[in-house]
Amino acid sequence: MTKSISLLFLFAFFSLVALSQTNTQTQKECRITSGIGFAGATNNTKSVGRDVWLQLDYKLSENISIATEFENMGYKQPGYYKDLPINPNEIQVVDNNFSLLLKYHFPIKSAIKIAVSSGWTYTTRQSEYYIFTSISTSQEWFRNVTSFSDYRIPLLLEIEYSISKTLNIQARVKYNLNPQNGDTYSSGIGLSLKL
Repeated sequence: MTKSISLLFLFAFFSLVALSQTNTQTQKECRITSGIGFAGATNNTKSVGRDVWLQLDYKLSENISIATEFENMGYKQPGYYKDLPINPNEIQVVDNNFSLLLKYHFPIKSAIKIAVSSGWTYTTRQSEYYIFTSISTSQEWFRNVTSFSDYRIPLLLEIEYSISKTLNIQARVKYNLNPQNGDTYSSGIGLSLKL
C-alpha cells in the first residue's frame, strides 16, 4: 500500500512540474486512442491472447502529456494439475489494467511521432480453472474463478503516423512490471483521434 501511495505522489509531482513549465502560448491537445493487439505473461504462458485498450491523452506542452488508460488483456497459462482429465488443461487469465501515465514526446519534425511513458497501473486479475479432488474410489473437478488485484509499473512505447490533421495510426508496445505476481506485455495497433 505504501508503494502505491508513494508512486501516486511521484506521479502527482511530475504532473505539477509539467504543468508549471507550460506557458499560455502552447497549444493544448486532447486525443483519444483505441486499438487491438495481443497480450501475454512473461512467465508460464501457454498461448498469447487478445488485448484491447482505450486511452485519453492531454498534451500539457510540446513534449509532455498525461494520460489515463483502460486495458483489457486475456491469455492462457498451463494448468496446475497435469493428470486432470480435461482437454484443454489450461488456465484462462483476464487482466483489467487502469493506468495513469506521464508521457514524453520526442521532438521529431516528421509525420512519425514517438512517445515513451510510464506511471502507475492498478490491475485486477481473474483466473478460471478447476478445483480437483481425488479419493481412492472417485475423482471430482469443477470450475472455479479466483480474483486478486495489485499494482504495476507500466513502460510504454508508442509510434504514431499522421494520416490527417485529426487522425493518426498508432503502433505500441507495453510492458507491465510486477516481480511479485509476474510481468505482462502487450503489443498492438490502433487509431488516435484529436478531439
